[in-house]
Amino acid sequence: MLNQMDSGNRIKLPLWMEQGNDPGTFAPCSGRKTHRFLGRTINEMKKTLADDLTAEYYAGQDGLLQRFDPRNKLIMAIIVILLAGLTRSITVLLALWLLSLVLMYCSHLPVLSLQKRIWLFIPLLTLLISLPATLNIFNPGDILLKIHSFGEGAQFLGIKLPAVLYISWQGACSAAFLFLRVGISLTFGILLAISTPVARLLRSLQVLGVPQLFIMIVEMSFRYLLLLLNISIEMYEARSLRTVGKLPPKTQRAMVASSIAALFVRSMTLSEEVYQAMASRCYTGEAVSIEEMKMGRLDFAAILIIIVLTFSITFGGAFFG
Repeated sequence: MLNQMDSGNRIKLPLWMEQGNDPGTFAPCSGRKTHRFLGRTINEMKKTLADDLTAEYYAGQDGLLQRFDPRNKLIMAIIVILLAGLTRSITVLLALWLLSLVLMYCSHLPVLSLQKRIWLFIPLLTLLISLPATLNIFNPGDILLKIHSFGEGAQFLGIKLPAVLYISWQGACSAAFLFLRVGISLTFGILLAISTPVARLLRSLQVLGVPQLFIMIVEMSFRYLLLLLNISIEMYEARSLRTVGKLPPKTQRAMVASSIAALFVRSMTLSEEVYQAMASRCYTGEAVSIEEMKMGRLDFAAILIIIVLTFSITFGGAFFG
C-alpha cells in the first residue's frame, strides 16, 4: 500500500517547505531580505556567546600566560602598552610584536587567527585615518611618493596648496608608528583578556585601586548579559519553529515587541532571584572568593625581566630617541 502511495498520488509540498532556509541562520518566513535583520542580529549574538566560550576555553589551557598571576599579567600588560606608546624606535615595536607571537605560541593560543583578527580591524582603520598626516601639507619633509603638481599659487577653499603634493618620508613614518603602536597595544590587551578568566581578571583590578563594589557590579553585569543573550536566542528560535508561511510586517513588529516585553520581565525576575539568593547568604557588601591568588617564582621572574627590559630600553637610547 505504501508503494502504491509512493508510485501513485504523491503529495506536493508547498513552495515554502521545498525552499527551506539555511540551517545556520534563523530568518522569519517573510520572503523579504529586510525582515532578515533580526535573524542576522541573533546570529551575531550567537557569535558573541561562542567567542566568550572560546576565551574561557583558552584561559583554562596549561600555557605560559595562564600560569601567571592575573595581577602580575595586568601590571606587565600596562607596562608593555606604555612602552609601545612612548617609544620612538621601530626596533622596539618590532621586538614587542615578536614577543607577542612567542607568548601566543607558548600559551597554546591560535596565533594566525588572533593575528588576523587583531591587525585587520582597528589598526588598519587607524592607518586609514592617519593617511592625511602623511601628506606634505601636514608633515613636510623628504619626498617619498609624488602625487600631483599644482604649480605655484594654487589654492583650495582659500587654503594655499604646495606646488607639489607628495607623501613625505616623515609623515609615512608617523603613520607607521601609529599603526604599530595601536596594533601592539591591542595585541597585549587581547593576550591579557584571552589568557585570564573574566572573574580573576576583574578581581585583579583591585591592584589598581578599583573599588570592590564596582568590580562586582561589572562582573555580574557581564555574566547576566550573556545569560540574557542566550535567553533571547532561545526565544527567537522557538518563535521561528512555530512560524509557518508569510507574516505581515505589523504582526512581525507585534511579535518582536512581545518578545522584548517577555525578556524584560525575565530580567526583572532574574534580578529578584539574585537579590534573594544574596540576602539568604548574608551578603554584607564584601565578595569572598574561594580561590586565592598567589605570586609564584614564575611571576617574580617575569617582573624582573620586564624591569630589566624597561630600564635597558629607557637608558639605552631606544626609548626617547
